[in-house]
Amino acid sequence: MRLFLFIMVLAAVFSACKKSTVHGDSVEIYLLKNFQPVPGKCQVDAATAVLQDSAIVLDTDIITYSKSDYRFTLRFAAMQKIEALSDGTPFAVTVDKEVIYYGIFKPNFSSSFCDQSITMAVDWLAGNSIVLSLGYPGPSSVTTINDQRNNSKLIATLQHQGKLH
Repeated sequence: MRLFLFIMVLAAVFSACKKSTVHGDSVEIYLLKNFQPVPGKCQVDAATAVLQDSAIVLDTDIITYSKSDYRFTLRFAAMQKIEALSDGTPFAVTVDKEVIYYGIFKPNFSSSFCDQSITMAVDWLAGNSIVLSLGYPGPSSVTTINDQRNNSKLIATLQHQGKLH
């Protein structure tokens, strides 16, 4: 009888425990409806940022992500939207609409600096891909950027989807 009771208690404990989800369901890139820059910096003030109602890059637009060189390969239609962005356009990379990090779009031909943020640029040589970098043209030696490009939830979601390379 004791063994039976012990097994029942163990079964109840294990059935009550749920494995926490370490990955999300969708990775998307949003433009911002409203935001204020951090004063004197090329950086989005997260406290003021409001996402657009719909993503500019949908989960289905993302073909692959390379965590070694921080590169998203996108479907053609999504690339056309990215290529049409203006220099300095703020964006957010999200998992299930939860912001993982904010950044600033900086085309490769931009003449202005943005060394306090993660920046996005089209990789014209690779075709249909965008690269997320620390700063433009690179990070400042006196500024530290919170590098979430390989955030664990982002990577786990992309890996779960089979998009991680």
